[in-house]
Amino acid sequence: MLTQNQQDQIDAAFALCKLQAATDEAFPDELLRHWFSAAWDLCAEMVGLVFPALAIVEPICIDECGNFTLRHQPSSDVKIFDGYTLLMVLPPSLRRSRCDPSLCCYCNLSAHYTVGNDAPCDEIPPRFIQAVARLFTYMVENRGDTELDDEILARCGALRFLSPDLEYVA
Repeated sequence: MLTQNQQDQIDAAFALCKLQAATDEAFPDELLRHWFSAAWDLCAEMVGLVFPALAIVEPICIDECGNFTLRHQPSSDVKIFDGYTLLMVLPPSLRRSRCDPSLCCYCNLSAHYTVGNDAPCDEIPPRFIQAVARLFTYMVENRGDTELDDEILARCGALRFLSPDLEYVA
């Protein structure tokens, strides 16, 4: 559930996106809101912008070098468990100086971490809003006839605004 402050920020971003796309009331507001929500969701998924924060517990598979992937970008430390036994704690970026093949010896590994943000008063970064505006404008120019995938973010210029916030999971 969004706080009133978060909803106000999203509404302000929607108004800004409509201005950038120069829609001139060519489309009904419900359709514009739908395109805006789709653009917001795709950009948010790329950078892990989730309100409120969610606790994630997922099984992980370790390769022979000790590497693994997660389904989401963590916003907290990542705790690696074997059953109920805590094996290690990694920073949210998961950047390590070396692989850890010792993890290969365990059979029931899971990662416990948080995605998103619980700070209701944090301002949504302007760079993120500009990425949403770029994608939204692209969608308006194409009357919504766009496939929402990673490539569309590059074509419309949104990826450049999101790239500083992208993390690559080890």
